[in-house]
Amino acid sequence: MTNAKRKLQMLKPRLQVLDPMKARGIKTLKQKQEANGRTLALDSAAWRKLRASVLADEPLCRHCQALGRVTPATDVDHIDNDPSNNRRDNLQALCHECHSRKTNADMGRRVSYGCDADGIPLNPNHPWRIDYEREKSPDRQANRPTGTSSFNANRENEP
Repeated sequence: MTNAKRKLQMLKPRLQVLDPMKARGIKTLKQKQEANGRTLALDSAAWRKLRASVLADEPLCRHCQALGRVTPATDVDHIDNDPSNNRRDNLQALCHECHSRKTNADMGRRVSYGCDADGIPLNPNHPWRIDYEREKSPDRQANRPTGTSSFNANRENEP
C-alpha cells in the first residue's frame, strides 16, 4: 500500500465525522427534512412557489421599511423560527442583509446594526433609537409647547 493510500485510510474516519447529517445516520432528503423540522425542502417546487408568492406580495424588505429605507426583498424568513410553519402569516420578505442579521440573532450570536448618517443606531430595539422615534412621533410633536415668535425673540435679548 502506498503512502497516499495509507493517509487516505487514516483520514476517512475523520471525514465522516465532519458531516453532522451522516454522523446522525441521516442519508436521504426526507430524513434531512425531518431532522431540520422542515415540511418543505428549500429546493422543492412547492417552496419555490410559496417563496415567489411571498416576494410578489411583499417586494420590499419588511425590516428596512420599518427603518424608513427602501430595499428590495430577496429572502423569505419564518417569523417564529419554526421551519415547519409555512403559513403565509408566518412568512416575511427580507433583504439578504436583514435575513442574515435576524438568523444570527435567533441563533444567539452578537449582531451589529451600525448607525445611519445622523448617528442614530439602526437597531430598532436600541434605547437611543426608541427615544429618537418617540421624539419624531406626531403625538409628541403635537404636545410640544409652542411659544410665539415675539416670546422667543424677547428671550434672546435677555442678559
